[in-house]
Amino acid sequence: MKKKLLPMCGLALILVPALLFAGGATEAKKKVIGEVFWGLHDSYQQAHQKAAADYARQLGFEFIPMDGQMKPEVQASAMEDLVARKVDGIICQAYDQATMEVAIEAAQKAGIPVVSFVNVASGKVKYPTMMIEERAGSIAMGELVARKMQGYYPGIEFVIATISDPSVDWAHDQRTKAFIQGVQKVAPDAQWVFNGGKSNREVAYATAEDILQRHPNVNIMFGYDAENVLGGLAAFEAAGRGKADNKKPLSEVHAGVDGSVPEIIKVANPASAFKATLALQPGANARKSIDMLVKIWNGELDMYATDKNEAVVSFIVNGWDLSIDEIQSFLKDQWNIQIDLRKEIAAQ
Repeated sequence: MKKKLLPMCGLALILVPALLFAGGATEAKKKVIGEVFWGLHDSYQQAHQKAAADYARQLGFEFIPMDGQMKPEVQASAMEDLVARKVDGIICQAYDQATMEVAIEAAQKAGIPVVSFVNVASGKVKYPTMMIEERAGSIAMGELVARKMQGYYPGIEFVIATISDPSVDWAHDQRTKAFIQGVQKVAPDAQWVFNGGKSNREVAYATAEDILQRHPNVNIMFGYDAENVLGGLAAFEAAGRGKADNKKPLSEVHAGVDGSVPEIIKVANPASAFKATLALQPGANARKSIDMLVKIWNGELDMYATDKNEAVVSFIVNGWDLSIDEIQSFLKDQWNIQIDLRKEIAAQ
């Protein structure tokens, strides 16, 4: 008997054997999961997509990834597409929560459960969320960076600039503001002199160039994701800054969020001033999001529940205290990447 395939629409479908589900069924229809990503230009999103695809394959599901492109209208169109395909469940990370919730409500009316990644229901549209807990980690990273710099430069007065988009409330709040809070817990007089940018490496580069002109005395730089911190660092490096001597930042320290491979290589490099990143855990995040959908299918979780949200805590990777072997182990476990960091650092 031939299996029916959904139309490809330019996206790879993962065809794997069907599994039996709880509930006593003797034969289960192969489940299809669609996931609308924040934007697949981003290294974290790419790692999350791969982890989700691999896990779906292990469980016997088909998986349809959709690139949200950081555009509300693109995400809404992707949700409509998945509803039209009559998928069995959707995972989404909203760029604009209000727009996404209209699409979530439409999916729910069509009988399709939706699990939100990151964004928590706050209005009339109800849905469960697989959260990432970053506030505590961001505060701790701010404290770590401040204490390390005080150790290198006793009496230092902190001048902080950030590349962060305030319109993305959850990221600006849990990452950027929390990091500043951590620095100011150690040094209450630390000045936050500049904020600007968007999750785009070229914009981050231009923003950092502006910071160098306006605030040449900046000594802490923070980017709220990989694109922002790497773009900002590149601008500083082009200006002859962004360097360290045996892990000691020479003019300023850089910190960020995501934990992508390009970040990790810089953090582990004793000659780079990029010394800490709050690393997301795409493996755990992807698996837990899919597990939440399975709970809905199996009747263990209501598709409208808002009181059963789960969270994965992000992990601080810092080049001061963690060995290269420890950092490599983290990359293998969470990003499914095996890399020779010593070789990569030597090539820089």
